[in-house]
Amino acid sequence: MEMDNNHYIEQCRVNYEEIVNKAKERAAQGYGVLEVMVRSISYGLLKTDYDRWLNECISHQDWQKWNDLIFQKMRYNLLPGCEGGYDHCANLLHILDAFACGDNETMERILPHELGFTKNGYPFYVVMSNLLMAIWYKDEKLLPKALSAAEKFVGTKKPQWERSGVAFILSLHNEDIEGMGENLQNMCAGYMRADFSKPLKQLCVPAHGLYCLAKNLLPAEIFQQIKMPEHKNFSQEFANWRNENPHPVLNLYFEYPAPLETLNQIYKAKVAKSIISQPYLHSDNPYHSPQLKKKWFLDERAMLKEFVEDM
Repeated sequence: MEMDNNHYIEQCRVNYEEIVNKAKERAAQGYGVLEVMVRSISYGLLKTDYDRWLNECISHQDWQKWNDLIFQKMRYNLLPGCEGGYDHCANLLHILDAFACGDNETMERILPHELGFTKNGYPFYVVMSNLLMAIWYKDEKLLPKALSAAEKFVGTKKPQWERSGVAFILSLHNEDIEGMGENLQNMCAGYMRADFSKPLKQLCVPAHGLYCLAKNLLPAEIFQQIKMPEHKNFSQEFANWRNENPHPVLNLYFEYPAPLETLNQIYKAKVAKSIISQPYLHSDNPYHSPQLKKKWFLDERAMLKEFVEDM
């Protein structure tokens, strides 16, 4: 294990040095060093060793370390800077990661109430994000539309794990104990057939996130009756540990040694709050359709700037 860590650290040092040199070059052009560093990491120039670390967790059954790993992977995935094609629904799965490890504040950073419903994104992300927002913020104006869209989505032929995730929240809203248990079980089963890598499929973190969400929102007497999934990618032991530790300490699984310690500060920093904009609204490009011009996108540059300023 120590040899594996040494190899990983050496790889990180090489990549980190490249990122720092790039940041210094861009700094001479007026760009902030930290801003360039975070953006470079968000583009995947320096990765976590999640697959190996997860195997370590599974071997050792240390639940705090499991929590640390989910937290670190989630924070890595949420670093701003890498432009995508969606609005604030883009990070939906990482909200479920955040619930799974007890970083509940991330929900309101990724889906701020004031941004309203999401519209531009993968259907599962849009439907699930809007349903989460309506229920989390107890918004009676948004709720009917969110419930209607969710019920329609569940009746489609979308992947089972996606439909089961949405159906779980519908069951949660109705306090349907049997429905919640069945949908969590189906989500775990469907997750194994999804287009994810084998290491990711070892632990259905989204199912753990939904289970923890239910604990946050439901009366204790109802939550305690939810049947946990009986599936190899769901850890009932970890789930029980989280039930006993509703506010766990949020640590990094892997603390980076000098000269990489800046990475620890970056991953521990407050998650960038979602900002959206319409970058093509006033475009004169004839290839930009009226539909594209009206679309909202995550403004990764603005988010990156605020993230660095907060640090």
